[in-house]
Amino acid sequence: MIKHEYLNWMAKNTPSQWCNDSALMTELDAALASGAIGCTSNPPLTYQALTTEPEFYREAVAAIPATATGDDRVVELLGVVVRRVSLRLRDLYEMSGKQYGYIRSQVQPAISGNGAAMHRMGLTISTWGENVMVKIPGTASGIQVLEELAAAGIPTTATVCVSISQILAAAEANERGVKRAIAAGRTPAQSTAALVMGRLQDYLVAINQERNAGLSATDLENAALAVTKRCYSIMKERGYSQLLMPAAFRSPHQVSGMVGAKVHMTIHPKIQEAVIKAEKEGCLQRRIAVDDPDDMDSVARVARALPEFNLAFDPEGLKPQEFDTFGATLMTLDGFDKTGWQKLYTL
Repeated sequence: MIKHEYLNWMAKNTPSQWCNDSALMTELDAALASGAIGCTSNPPLTYQALTTEPEFYREAVAAIPATATGDDRVVELLGVVVRRVSLRLRDLYEMSGKQYGYIRSQVQPAISGNGAAMHRMGLTISTWGENVMVKIPGTASGIQVLEELAAAGIPTTATVCVSISQILAAAEANERGVKRAIAAGRTPAQSTAALVMGRLQDYLVAINQERNAGLSATDLENAALAVTKRCYSIMKERGYSQLLMPAAFRSPHQVSGMVGAKVHMTIHPKIQEAVIKAEKEGCLQRRIAVDDPDDMDSVARVARALPEFNLAFDPEGLKPQEFDTFGATLMTLDGFDKTGWQKLYTL
């Protein structure tokens, strides 16, 4: 079993906690043994789990009613994986007083603009386990759904957030939902908000290449990290109850750059392995780094060359009605659909 010594050190000695960004049982077990507090999933990761470790799910898949076809069958497949992971995390959930031990499951990417449909699917997902967090995209409709689910006392994770504006809108929605839950006599649920910095970085890489802007990979990596650190600083200052979830890391440097922040990172096994390698090569130090200054030279170069970056970096860069049409949002949702939901149709 792989030992993630750096991440284990981080979890035990700093406020920064981490989740396994994979639903594969072998990878989850290794992560939990090294301090991980939960698991994230999405349509591509669900497809990977069902096709890589089919022995865990064969009976449950066979029990799906023949009447469940198309999107209904995909939802059933999501539930097959989520229920099993939920049970695996149940002890951690109970022992932590329901603070840790969550599995996150995402609604269909193609309905990101349909609040009613996302709400219905979110309610379905919430029935798969007490320690299941419903992932709702940070679209204009999604922000409203996040509030409704929080008001109902359902654990949530805002996802597909590629800008500070989206994260702050999600945090505000959660606060409103929490107040409504308390007023209704319900216990407020845990909530996180995933800033998928790597998805923003991927978008910046694409337009950098398209326009031949000449920015280096390091500049784009530093810029995506700067967005996340600025977002964390604002959330900390405002005292939101929702925790930031830095996600979609593209390098060990981005992981180490958030160490010391009170966040729940979600880290893919490929980056976990890269972290192990980087520490062995002396590229990572076990220290608090979140308060280190950003590389503002990189930020300035990216801001000048790619105006879209400013929309993500500025806390007021995007209005809610612009969330859905921001290029990085569209690119991320399209990726989840094509590499996950569409593939699940074939199973």
